[in-house]
Amino acid sequence: MNKLSFSTFFLILFISATDLLSGSYGTISGRVINATTKSPLNSANVTIIGTKLGAETDSLGQFYITRVPVGLQRIKVEYIGYLPKIKTDISVSVGKVVSVSVEIKERSYQLEEAVFTLGYFPEDEKTETSRISLSSEEIRRFPGGFEDVVKTVSTLPGISINTSGGRNDLLVRGGGPSENLFLINDIEVPNINHFSNQGSSSGSLSFVNLEFVDDVSFSTGGFSVEYGDKMSSTLGLKIQDKKLKDFETKLNISASQYGLNFKTPLYDKGSLIFSARKSYLDLIFKAAGLPFVPVYTDFNLFLNYDLSPNDKLFFMGLLAIDEVDRDMSSEENKVKNGNLMDNSQNIFIGGINYRRLVLGGYLDFILSSNVYKYDFEQMDKDEVPYFSSNSIENETNLKINYFTTLSNKIGVKSGISYKRIFVDNETVFADSIYDQNGNKIPSSSLGLDGDLIQNNSSNKYSFYTDWDYILNSKLDFKFGIRWDYYDFLNNKHTFSPRGSIKYRYNPVLSFKLSGGIYYQSPSTVWMTNEANRDLKPLRNEMGVLGASYFVNDDFRLNVETYFKNYTDLPSGTIEGVNDHIVITNTGIGYGGREDNFQSFGYAELSSGGKAYSYGADISIQKKYSDTPYYGLASLSYSKTIVTPNNNKEYPSQYDQRVIFNLSGGYIFNPEWELAFKFRYYTGIPYTPVYIPSENPENPGFVKNIPDEFLEDRLSAGHHLDIRVDRTFNFKSSTLIAYVDIQNIYNYKLPEVPKYDFWENKINRHRSIGILPTIGLSYEF
Repeated sequence: MNKLSFSTFFLILFISATDLLSGSYGTISGRVINATTKSPLNSANVTIIGTKLGAETDSLGQFYITRVPVGLQRIKVEYIGYLPKIKTDISVSVGKVVSVSVEIKERSYQLEEAVFTLGYFPEDEKTETSRISLSSEEIRRFPGGFEDVVKTVSTLPGISINTSGGRNDLLVRGGGPSENLFLINDIEVPNINHFSNQGSSSGSLSFVNLEFVDDVSFSTGGFSVEYGDKMSSTLGLKIQDKKLKDFETKLNISASQYGLNFKTPLYDKGSLIFSARKSYLDLIFKAAGLPFVPVYTDFNLFLNYDLSPNDKLFFMGLLAIDEVDRDMSSEENKVKNGNLMDNSQNIFIGGINYRRLVLGGYLDFILSSNVYKYDFEQMDKDEVPYFSSNSIENETNLKINYFTTLSNKIGVKSGISYKRIFVDNETVFADSIYDQNGNKIPSSSLGLDGDLIQNNSSNKYSFYTDWDYILNSKLDFKFGIRWDYYDFLNNKHTFSPRGSIKYRYNPVLSFKLSGGIYYQSPSTVWMTNEANRDLKPLRNEMGVLGASYFVNDDFRLNVETYFKNYTDLPSGTIEGVNDHIVITNTGIGYGGREDNFQSFGYAELSSGGKAYSYGADISIQKKYSDTPYYGLASLSYSKTIVTPNNNKEYPSQYDQRVIFNLSGGYIFNPEWELAFKFRYYTGIPYTPVYIPSENPENPGFVKNIPDEFLEDRLSAGHHLDIRVDRTFNFKSSTLIAYVDIQNIYNYKLPEVPKYDFWENKINRHRSIGILPTIGLSYEF
């Protein structure tokens, strides 16, 4: 953190120290709706647990509770004929309105035994397996998470770890970084990360501002037919629907970025929220001895507006601007930057979701447009480019969803969608390029044509229908089928049946089973090579079995086991060059020369690859409640084997057999909170790296590929992160100051070895050890 940031930090504390109040209050407002039909519930009883405060909802399902003590609060919602529900982790600030949305479920049967109050684990209400819910407050206070949605969920059970650090790669249960679906208020978004990988859903950090997120729903498998064109996971973000009384402003400063948020009411009908953020990563990257600095800027705009009691409009606009500032002032920097692919991106996402409540259900009309502009370039140490790619991918999506209840036991949701994709891609390789060994070779020897031009449009169509059926007090069923059509492939049609069953053995123990077929169309960047139009849609047959046991309403034990069988995966076709590669088993770096440009999918591919993955996750979780502590312990085991076109079996690049996570925190009072995160993980496979002059098999080469591909494994790694939050409540403002220390005992974390062309040595550990961060959030 620079001197200006430290000065600002202590100046605010000094000026405000005399303004502290012993008794400070805020307001909780919100809406209570039927979880199934989304209709508002009149006269629901809302109470703040541990106080005498409460309110009843009006005809629009809205409530408003004033003079709520600052700090974390919990509310309980009760309504005749519905299951009661608790909403926790509601952070109340002085003089401000915090809004919550609560969905409660109608009782289909009156159980003879007492049922635990739902709400601490809302995912347990679903029939599907493998769902995890997080509040924005849980994400904000997570140590080492940088208040980043994707970075935080990447530490949940079943997610492999990218040991190189600084990445937001969701590697879910043996799946690759291209297999994840992002949604914001049900609007599909290809990628929500800065410095994203083309054809993938990964990147460095999220450009969606956590300040505007209400809660997050993450599915690591077994998701329903409503979600298509992805094979491993869905990550849904729900944006705040805040009913404001006054204009609100918030200033954020941390060691990596600064930003400004504002929120304003819209005629008692809705709200408009906006943020602008800018990075400054100079100190961190200079401390690591790196001759470049990534620079990012992002803007978020969200609007919620009630057109009428039955009509609601949501609008969003997201803009991300990324570039890399390289220092070429010395010969050393020129050599080191020669290994780095220049990566500049402009991303624009716009979307509208219009919801109309109808008798017994609702109708959604969703229209969105996503524009991703990628500019990649690789140069030698003399700044002469030998690879460049300029690409614009524009996806327009129209989707209509309709839900209706046929009875209090049967619900049906169906939908249709149309996507039009326009791609303008000009990729150029010089006749001679530098490979990962630093040798100058013909580009054709890697299967890379000199010029790849793509300027066309394509269409995707889909239809699904999904049925929920509550058989009795013990059994819930969910079954559906999905049809997808891709006009840019020779294999155009896919059908995906999926289903889930939930069995309640007793009020505290339940079992779930989910299974089905999941298809995913090849990434548009792979279509840059015309030969790849013969690729088939990627296929995953998945089954998940799980059990949940509630020790208490805030304390749950969860066990899941899964199996995934992948077929029709794209693999290289050139013997001895890339036929050992499955493209979905790449993409956890930034590509380019470091992997011989193979992760882009420019070379000719065929659908001969296959893989299988199996494993189990065990977790114990305690949510924040009337006891002032919370925590999550999880143990995951998995194994993933990939078979490319050469018909040899390899472990996946993400084949991390054992991962242990332990995180938690203690809230001393409304002012002080301490949190920690400990992780232990076994090593991933990697290809041995040599100093070129010492390579016993191929002198002059850094790696012996394909003979030694993924032959070795890293040693195990572990680290401990600590975060301390201090909240100051003033007369009309709130300041949160925090210290976040990653890898507090400075353990040398192993990472995939890389050859340093300048120093002629192999680096086997991260260049950054302990990483302290100080941040401020000032709301006024």
